[in-house]
Amino acid sequence: MGKNELRKRYEELDGMGKALLLEKLAFCKFADRYDFENYFRAGELKDSELLCLASFLYHHECFLMLMDIMNQYKERFIFADTSLLRGFEPDETLLERMARLDILPGA
Repeated sequence: MGKNELRKRYEELDGMGKALLLEKLAFCKFADRYDFENYFRAGELKDSELLCLASFLYHHECFLMLMDIMNQYKERFIFADTSLLRGFEPDETLLERMARLDILPGA
């Protein structure tokens, strides 16, 4: 794809599409082969590799791409450390605050 085709494609996009295209261009320019390839096989990555990819996207301000990866694989980001909750004993302050946030209605 040449400059003219790229410019034409950019002009056809809406605001969010333009921002995403710019992020993908920056990613293509600055990502090394390892990070570039990992983006396309994110579902096959080990947790540590997925976190490295997320870190790369964050540090290069590719926030829309990061949001997409985190949304697609949210269970791997959210549930990775649920072992910390085992044996968790909520106190009265926590229960009251959770009730006020409607986390525990009627508590």
